[in-house]
Amino acid sequence: MNLSFHPLCLSLPDMTPDAFKALVDDVRRNGQLRDIVLYEGMILDGRHRYRACLECKTQPRVVEFSGSDPVAFVISENVARRHLTESQRAMVATQLSSWERGKPSNSATWPNKPQKQSHVAELLGVSSRTIRRASEVRKHGTAQLVTRVESGDLTVTEAAKIAQLGKKSQERILGIEDRQEQRKEVAKALSISQGRKNHGPRTDFIESVEQAPWLVTFMARLEGLIQCAVNAGVDPATLRDRLMNETNWNDSRFAERYGRTVPWLEAIGRLPKEPDWARPSV
Repeated sequence: MNLSFHPLCLSLPDMTPDAFKALVDDVRRNGQLRDIVLYEGMILDGRHRYRACLECKTQPRVVEFSGSDPVAFVISENVARRHLTESQRAMVATQLSSWERGKPSNSATWPNKPQKQSHVAELLGVSSRTIRRASEVRKHGTAQLVTRVESGDLTVTEAAKIAQLGKKSQERILGIEDRQEQRKEVAKALSISQGRKNHGPRTDFIESVEQAPWLVTFMARLEGLIQCAVNAGVDPATLRDRLMNETNWNDSRFAERYGRTVPWLEAIGRLPKEPDWARPSV
């Protein structure tokens, strides 16, 4: 029996070598305990069981999928049993959503109303924001970066930051084994990259004195925030009035986020308008 794997089946990450070896040993001792499920002539669930059967020279036992929702079936059968992390589930969601958007021409059983990404997110127990980050990793990340997230070695949040960098930078950073050192390199590379996108954030606030990486990043982000206001036609003189008049203060999520910024805004407000080093010598 020679079977191929359905795209939905391949949306799940491979077992670790140790887990697959344990499965092969179990099939060799106890035989195939769970059926392999077929859909559209391909394996929908049980690709590792199928491989284990072939390795043990055991005839695979298969059944046809009889449900109406193959996506929900794959999620139900695999996610809880495989103990996938939130980041791994988000990567699975991007694959499932991609399959839903790309109707195969030879599929007679394709749903008339494809499930939306939000439904997949609900089934997998991940937020849409996390799925968007996973999409960025798949779109801009190297194959190695994608694999590291799928294997559970990196979180999708960490990977999404790395994916903002060029391919060579990604490869260099992924080669750093120490996670703390790796995060420092990511922050440093992002600050440099952000500076280039903004035509170079000012790093010459104190001549001949090297700026701390966090400060370079902070000022680059602050300049980006100011540019956002400028692009919206907001000038410093009317900033407060426009914020008061154009903000929906009934939005609880916005109010919560704004509340977290208040101490930082107050701290910035207490900075001297003209630091001592900036004043001309008398």
